[in-house]
Amino acid sequence: MNKLPWPKLAKFPPLGRVLIFLLIVVALWLPLALPLYWLAGQGTLPGGDLFPTALLYIIFLVVLPRWERQVRGETHPWTQVGFAGRRELAQGMATGAAIGAFSIAVLAMVQVLLGWADLDPSGVRGLNLLQVGLVGALAATAVGWSEEVLFRGWLLRELEQGWSPAVALGATSLIFAIAHFIKPLDAILALLPQFVGLLLLGLVLGWARRIPVGPGKTGLGHPVGLHAGLVWGYYLLEVGNLLQPTGTVPAWVIGLDGNPLAGLLGLTLLAGLGAAMFHWSRRRS
Repeated sequence: MNKLPWPKLAKFPPLGRVLIFLLIVVALWLPLALPLYWLAGQGTLPGGDLFPTALLYIIFLVVLPRWERQVRGETHPWTQVGFAGRRELAQGMATGAAIGAFSIAVLAMVQVLLGWADLDPSGVRGLNLLQVGLVGALAATAVGWSEEVLFRGWLLRELEQGWSPAVALGATSLIFAIAHFIKPLDAILALLPQFVGLLLLGLVLGWARRIPVGPGKTGLGHPVGLHAGLVWGYYLLEVGNLLQPTGTVPAWVIGLDGNPLAGLLGLTLLAGLGAAMFHWSRRRS
């Protein structure tokens, strides 16, 4: 890898750099992943595709700082990616998570107050609800960190090196939405109503990434926290069976298959969050 013409890569078009980066990651991952996939196919690897997928992300994290150092000469690559300091990350995550969880709570209460759904905590109680909440928090945090480092940490920054901030954010959000559809055809068709919601969510998280956390400094704390808060709130309602639709409005209003990303109410919430994040991102630190 050290023999590659790293400095020249900085002058490549943004999508060209993205493709080269991904090719490097895949080239390093594939020889290690193929035996794991074979073992999974034989039924001798617990977790199936989990280990090859985790390995792919680990290699991405290994390549990323070297890419920043070799291509751009960054001496603090993780800071440029969005790790803006412990205090800034902690504050951003806490604020984002609170906003995300509160937004899902507002979404639920609107449905209850309008008679579109009933709040039914009878399905999960006490320690079971606590267990669902803790498992959901761990899963939401993992999703938040993994997707935000990838899309708002690396990809958005890469596209901004050559494109305007607006175009880079739009392209990142589009790729973010499309990436959720790398599935078999029947799964793609089932998820299709969520596409607009995923695209809007990508914009919201992109603006959250640009919220100032210090003089001339932004970080991943806000988007990670916001992403995790939204996922955790949805997980709690869905797995905990806390919200039961009454059927008084069509499913597309509150979300097809119970998913807010595929419903008018959820899109309205994301639009409001987007307006708030956009305004916040334009404030001076």
